Amino acid sequence: MSNVSFLEHRLHHEALTDAQKLSLLRVMIANDGFAEGLAHKAFQNKGGAVWRDIQFLLFDINLRMMRDGFGLGTARAEREWVLRNTIERIEQQYLPREQVPAHLNTPEEFLVWLKDRIYKHRVNHSPLFDYFDRDDLTDEELRYFLANYRVNMQRFHLHVAAFSLIVPFEMREELYHNLHDEFGQGDFTKAHPNLFEPLMNHFGGAREDDVNAETCHLLNTKINLCWFADGLMPGLGGMGGLELSIPAQQKRVLAHLRRRGLGPELVEFFVVHCELDEDHGDGWFAAGLPYMKTREDFQKVFDGAMRMLEARAGVYDGILAGIAQRRGIRAQASSAA
Repeated sequence: MSNVSFLEHRLHHEALTDAQKLSLLRVMIANDGFAEGLAHKAFQNKGGAVWRDIQFLLFDINLRMMRDGFGLGTARAEREWVLRNTIERIEQQYLPREQVPAHLNTPEEFLVWLKDRIYKHRVNHSPLFDYFDRDDLTDEELRYFLANYRVNMQRFHLHVAAFSLIVPFEMREELYHNLHDEFGQGDFTKAHPNLFEPLMNHFGGAREDDVNAETCHLLNTKINLCWFADGLMPGLGGMGGLELSIPAQQKRVLAHLRRRGLGPELVEFFVVHCELDEDHGDGWFAAGLPYMKTREDFQKVFDGAMRMLEARAGVYDGILAGIAQRRGIRAQASSAA
């Protein structure tokens, strides 16, 4: 058995704690050969065991960066940079490639086309929202959905703030308007993470073991596009596309919550986002319009938007799979009884 195969066997088949798994993965990825081979294996089988372990590993590293900083000048910074850079470089090789149509030659034409693609993206038509439309969710299933939703919601303002550091001066005005809204327009009790907690607590609160690898992947994608962006365009597409798409999804969640009879305080988070986010998306693209000058710019914006939306659709895929698994376990238990 090769060294890589031996380590993978340990990773997936031995009874290791999460901390031991993370330590073992770091050993594997610190070696260039392991890093390349492991990353290729992960993205050749997206959703598989290696892909999932890598997403949790990057998630752990990213949360530590948000908490403690990058640690410039330390061994941790060097090790983690090699790790994240290798995984990102390999992931890019497996991303779907679609060319922006040749007839789109002006930024205005491109944005009309892009917004249509955003509205039609599968993220807005996930089968998960059919459960909300049918009111076909138990309290526990809704709690599980909210717990995964919460992971990225809590930190959205950090991506806006990080991305603002590399955008042109004039564009920062729009991003800071977005941050002002995220923090309750001057009323910190209305900051969006604070609005979410009453609803989360109403259904029992979030648990650490709720978090899916797909949820981690969305946060990891945001980090790559906003904190470590290669220029303005990928993050502009990703964040603008995300903001534009959200209201169509949240309106269906909000309607379900209201049919449950929840009061205004509990649904306020979703009310606010249904009202604000489409304007934010339009604002991001309007602010970025003067800087989208070439077809190469258009392509980077489009690629960033599709990558971000696909990562968010993956969150819903993971939640759907978790609901199906839980229902299967309950059905087996009922049959056994």
